Amino acid sequence: MKKALCAILLPLILASAATAQSLVEAAQKEKERRETLKGKPGVVVTNADLSKTKKKPAVAVPAAGAAAEGPAGTQAEGGAAGAAEAKRLEAAHQAEIQKRFDEKKAELEAKAALSKERTELLDLKLKSLQQQFYSFGNMQTKDLIQKQIAETYQTLQTAAAEQARARDELDKFLELGAKDKAAAAGIK
Repeated sequence: MKKALCAILLPLILASAATAQSLVEAAQKEKERRETLKGKPGVVVTNADLSKTKKKPAVAVPAAGAAAEGPAGTQAEGGAAGAAEAKRLEAAHQAEIQKRFDEKKAELEAKAALSKERTELLDLKLKSLQQQFYSFGNMQTKDLIQKQIAETYQTLQTAAAEQARARDELDKFLELGAKDKAAAAGIK
């Protein structure tokens, strides 16, 4: 029993001692770092400074005809590499647009299919309730069945409206996608 207890507690005690030691070292290093920075002024950035900055493109592709410093062979290789990189970036961008478009299309199609299925099931339930209402072998009261028919009919109307909205949303998405897939996918 003592051996098992020692086997469990010993690593815990050693780990806590190692952690405490590393915390002391970290505090000393931080104190030294702050003392080296004591005499240096800090940089203050104001909103006015930020408004003066100009946005630059994240990726700058050099023009193929632009003159560059260096031998002509290096310039041609750089232009070809830049053009190849630009084509690769455009292909990756188009692939991302197509991927997002397909995902959104699948999502909207699934939503439309689910609402159609729900409408069909409610219609089937309504027909079943109407059949129960007009059958002679039914032991339930007609009032209860009429109430269920009314509730089901209202739910069916709501589901049909939702189905129409889902179908319209899908149609508008596909129409916009035929014109501009990037806009339809939500990419600007």
